[in-house]
Amino acid sequence: MTTKVKAVAYRLTGGSKTVYSADYEEKILLFNNFKKQIEKLMGLMVTLVTDNLVTELKQKISRDTVDSGMNKFEKVGQAIYKYSSQIENDSSAAVLKTAKEIFDNAGQKHRSFRTDMLENVQKSMKEWIETNAKNVSKELKSVDNKRDELDCAINKLRKKPDDLDIQAVKERAESMFKEELEKTDKLLDDEIKESQSVISSAMIALMEVIKGYNKCMKEIFKQGVKV
Repeated sequence: MTTKVKAVAYRLTGGSKTVYSADYEEKILLFNNFKKQIEKLMGLMVTLVTDNLVTELKQKISRDTVDSGMNKFEKVGQAIYKYSSQIENDSSAAVLKTAKEIFDNAGQKHRSFRTDMLENVQKSMKEWIETNAKNVSKELKSVDNKRDELDCAINKLRKKPDDLDIQAVKERAESMFKEELEKTDKLLDDEIKESQSVISSAMIALMEVIKGYNKCMKEIFKQGVKV
């Protein structure tokens, strides 16, 4: 049997189970909560740029229509172009041509919005999830494994309290568990702080990206007033 299975078996029969402190358990809950919040925010980022993601996907797989890979602004521009090519009034055609250019520009900005979101907002959160959070999960598992080893050693010692070899195994397991626990406890403190920093920085970046996007779109559509 593996150490974990042995530890579970011992506990089911009334054996020793080393209990984590309430403070440590609280840190784990807090860490997991921040992790979930970051993952949720990453999902919301995807929602904000879904139109662009779908557009790119359609461009890669569609062979049916010219406008299947266009975003909502480009589709309006394409519709205007099709209509303008059918009218004979030069003045009206000129207006529609200008309108098409405006919507084309808006469409390009809408595409760059996705890049800005991914690079300036989502990237830091994704890196934290894939690197920092993954490392914490690995360390938490390591602590659990060390606890299992300690509990197995304690239960073996109960059966043979005078066995010096088992005593040495128990002392070594206890030392390794404490060392791993202290290291992981500090890591939790550090990453809880880091996760808060990642979230706050991402929100600042998000507001800046949206502010820049809205400002640029406003300037693009101001051109329509001059037509």
